[in-house]
Amino acid sequence: LQELKKKDVTIIDINVGCISKDDVNILISDTIRMQRHLTKSLSGIVYKKTGGNALFVSQFLQSLWDEGLLMYLLEYNTWQWDVDAVDTKELIDDVGVLMARKIRQLPIGCQYIIKLLACLGSTCDESILTLFMREGEDLTGGISAKERRWETEHINNFLMLDVAVDEGLLKKKGSKYIFAHDQIQQAAYSLTPENEQGRLHRHIGHWILKHTSGDRIDDVLFILVDQLNRGKRFIEEDNERIELSMLNLRAGRKAMSLATFWASASYLKAGIDVLCDNHWKRHYDLSLQLHSLYAEAEYCNGHFQEVG
Repeated sequence: LQELKKKDVTIIDINVGCISKDDVNILISDTIRMQRHLTKSLSGIVYKKTGGNALFVSQFLQSLWDEGLLMYLLEYNTWQWDVDAVDTKELIDDVGVLMARKIRQLPIGCQYIIKLLACLGSTCDESILTLFMREGEDLTGGISAKERRWETEHINNFLMLDVAVDEGLLKKKGSKYIFAHDQIQQAAYSLTPENEQGRLHRHIGHWILKHTSGDRIDDVLFILVDQLNRGKRFIEEDNERIELSMLNLRAGRKAMSLATFWASASYLKAGIDVLCDNHWKRHYDLSLQLHSLYAEAEYCNGHFQEVG
C-alpha cells in the first residue's frame, strides 16, 4: 500500500471504526451459539478489554479458549466461563505483538510456511506455493536451521496451511491463500529478522526462477520480479544485475500492455537502477530500451518532468 501511495495512484481510505458493546455481544452470541442475554456477562468484559476492536475481540476470545477460560461443557451442551478470571486476564494491546505470539505457538512447519507467505504478499496461489514444496530441497536464507530440518523431512506443507486456516490466520478462496488481516501478514513478516528480509526475498525470487519453466515465466513474472527487486541490494555479480534488469524490462512491457502504467514505470525504473557501471557502453540496447519505455510509461502517467 505504501508503494502504491508513492506512485500517485488514487487510493480511497475507508476507516472501519470499533463496534458497539451491543454488537460485541451479538458477535459473541453468534460465535458460541448462545442466547444474547446469556452472553452479556462475557461480552461486557470483552468490550471493556478490547474497546470494540473487532480483531481484538476475535483474538481475545480465541485466547480465552486456548487458556481454558472459555470452555464447552459437552455433558450440558453449553459454554462456561469464569467472569473473575476473564476480567483479570491481561490483554496485549499491540495487535502485531499479539499476532506474532500466536504464530510462534504454531507448529514449526506452520511458522515456516506462514513466513514464506508473508514475503510473497497478502495473497498467494497454490501454484506458487507448490514451488517451495519439492521433496529433497530446502529454501535457505532467513530460515533457521531448525526450520530447514523440518522441511527436509518431506512433511506436506499444505497440511500446515490447513492448520493456519483453522487458526483463523489464513483464508482459503479457490486456489488462493489469503491472510485474514493485513496485521497478521505484518506480524508474520516481522518474524524474519530485518537484516535478513532482503536476502530472503532474493532467495525466493531465485527459487521461483529456478523451478519455473521458460514458457510459464510470464505467469509468475510480477511476483518473481517483485521478490528479486526487494533483494537487489544483495546482488554482487554484474551478470545478475543484467539478468534482473532484463526481467524488469519484461515486467515493464507486460504492465504497459495491461495499461497499468504506474506499475510499468516502477519496474522500468528498478531495471535502470540495478544496471551495472558503464551500462551505456557495455549494454547499450538494454539501456536504451529501459530508458525509452520508462519515458513512455511516465508520459502516460502524466509525469512529464520525468520524460523531459
